[in-house]
Formats: sequence, C-alpha cells, structure tokens
Amino acid sequence: MSISSLTPVAATLAITLWWLMALPASADTISEQINVQVSEAIKQHFLTKVPDSRLQIQLNPLPSQLRLAPCTGPLNVKLPLQSGQRITAKASCNQPRWSLFVTGTVKQYKTIVVATSPIVKGSRLNAGKLALREREISSLDGDYFQRQQDVVGRVARISIGADNVITPRMLAQAMAVQRGDPVVIEARRGSILIRTEGIAQENGKEGDVISVLNSRSNIEIRARITAPGKVQVP
Repeated sequence: MSISSLTPVAATLAITLWWLMALPASADTISEQINVQVSEAIKQHFLTKVPDSRLQIQLNPLPSQLRLAPCTGPLNVKLPLQSGQRITAKASCNQPRWSLFVTGTVKQYKTIVVATSPIVKGSRLNAGKLALREREISSLDGDYFQRQQDVVGRVARISIGADNVITPRMLAQAMAVQRGDPVVIEARRGSILIRTEGIAQENGKEGDVISVLNSRSNIEIRARITAPGKVQVP
C-alpha cells in the first residue's frame, strides 16, 4: 500500500513513524549503553584486584547534547586514570569510530581488621582489641589485614584510635626474647634433640640470631630464636 492511497491523517502518521524509525537511537539510550558497559568494565577491573569485595560505582552524567551513533559491537573500555575513589574511563567504538571519556567514583568495601578500642603505643595487640568489619578500602593509605591472627602478638608503633583500620605501618613485630630472659636452648644432632637452659644476652624477634649464655657450661653461644623463650643452635 502506498502513502498516496491513505487518508491525510493516516499519511501524516505513517510518514512520522517512518521518520522516527529512521533516526538513530536517542542520546539517552546510547548514554545508558555506555554507562552499562563502562560500569561492567570497572567492576571486572576492581574485582580482579580484590575478589572478595563490594563495589559502589557512580558515573557522572554524560553531556545532554551527546550525539553518537550506536556502536555495532562491544565498547572498548580502558581505565587510564584513577586517584583514590575518582576514576576516568575511556570508551571507544570501532564501527562507527568514536570515543569519549567517562568519569565517576568507585567505592570498594571489604571486611578487614579494625581496632575495637584505643590501643596505646608500645602495647601488644590481642584478639580482644580487634574485630573484622567492612570498610571502604579504595581511599586507605597503605595495606590492611584480612585476618586477626596476622595482627595478634604484634606491638603498636603508634597509638591507634578505636574503630581505626589496622595497617602494617602501625605495627612492629614483638620481641620474642628480651635480654636477661631465661630461654630453652635446643640443639639437634641427627635424630637426637638436646635441650638445656640459658640466658638471653640480647633482645630479639623470631628469626633473629642472638647471643645466649649456656647456664650449665657458662659458655656464650649464638642461637636463632624460634619462638618466644626458645632458641636453636645451628
């Protein structure tokens, strides 16, 4: 059926529908497609780095005057810039060829170790002062701990406020032996393990080699600290 055979009203409607179908997708539709694919690329990027985490992605609105032809395939999305929570993504299309930058913010949350009460500088951390809680990690200055057992027994290098995230820079490894402490000296000879008593002549952490006075022979030896109050002769 030709348009000339329609009534004036029907002809006008047919021409309008044909014109609408011939138009490219609206700016809103294209913007939505861009945001969906950019958000997915950001999600994959962050979850690859920190798998067990939760994301909040907020993209800034694209310009209202945006006029782009729909991309015939998936967008190529690159994330060239990131500073804290702020991120910039470059989205480009091969057919037809166009590209633009999309900006936004990304908040990444993960369950990590925090202090449940104030921790005084120089004190040793115990499980009663620690808890696992969800925190925003993309703005943290430094690393964090995911397990309490990696923190228990260490010493606070600085005072730590309640509810603060525990980071490695806040902590020092505790001394396993203090100078003057009694220690057990172990020496293995084949399948035989010999133990005797001694006195530490130096402070040391696990793994350190220190001077130890053998209480029986009164001879000073070098031994490696294997645990609090225990050393082993090589």
